[in-house]
Amino acid sequence: MDYKSYLLAAIEDHRIFSGRREVSLTDEMPIGYGIDDNYVRCMGASITSLCINNPEANFVFHILANGLKDENQEKIKEMAERFHSNIHVYYINNEVFKNLPSQMHLPLPTYYRFILPALLDVPRIIYLDADIICLGNIQDVFKMNMDNKVIMAVPDLELLANKRICELGLKNHTYFNAGMLIIDISKWNEQRVVDRVLTVLQQEPQKFRYLDQDALNLVLTGMVKYLGKEWNRINTPDMVDDGILFLHFAAHPKPWNIAWNKSNLCNDFTKKIYSTYENLSPWANSSPAMPQNYKEMKNYAKCLLLAGDYPKGLQWYGRYLKTKLKIKVCR
Repeated sequence: MDYKSYLLAAIEDHRIFSGRREVSLTDEMPIGYGIDDNYVRCMGASITSLCINNPEANFVFHILANGLKDENQEKIKEMAERFHSNIHVYYINNEVFKNLPSQMHLPLPTYYRFILPALLDVPRIIYLDADIICLGNIQDVFKMNMDNKVIMAVPDLELLANKRICELGLKNHTYFNAGMLIIDISKWNEQRVVDRVLTVLQQEPQKFRYLDQDALNLVLTGMVKYLGKEWNRINTPDMVDDGILFLHFAAHPKPWNIAWNKSNLCNDFTKKIYSTYENLSPWANSSPAMPQNYKEMKNYAKCLLLAGDYPKGLQWYGRYLKTKLKIKVCR
């Protein structure tokens, strides 16, 4: 099946928030995100970090989004004006993706990235998960030789990568994290990557624990140029500043969650990185996010108990059990 027209049909509307004069297409540096309203604030911090650490860059942001509140759309407009950037927002109808597998921690917006190569006529684009913060100048990546590969990406954490390679039956392949992808648009489309990924996902959904990331690793074997970990550094409890360009808050809790300051992921280096950039964005002084589902409730309870706050920890553990049981009964 040719998925290009299928994916483009998901776009219900397109708004441009213009904060600077137009530049030639050859000078533009496209950055893409896929979000819903739960991830708009961290995307705001991500864009803010890119603009502050790359003040001379001609970034053009392409946001594929669903369910944005009016107040958050106004903040995106404010961000475009504040950082003199052009921001395109494409409003997505999730009905197009309803037959694809999803998970609590991997909702449907994870598939929005696949619209970008079908939509944009540019040489390459950086796709970023919204929970990535830029800590340095990354403009050289738009000139980097891709060695005739379809994407550039970073190997995932070794333990997870080895498990996925085994479970997916991959041969002669280094498993990459798909939270940061530098995509050669032409080669991506030539290889019909989206067609192949969505086909295998629908054929064997139970096989792909990490959904589109697993499927991308399967389909793109031999088509990846690997970059150093500084281009997609996953946060871990013991991490330090070792020349990181993109810091990926992939683990839970997230730094905008109320559990963050009580988590072992929050160390001297990482503690205030996210909040620093969020407070330079239109989402400054936002309240910490409370647990939204039973997994986040369990995580918060664990953090509270480890911090010695037993009454509150047990209270949240009870809420976690009650919520999980309620979901099982409804099923």
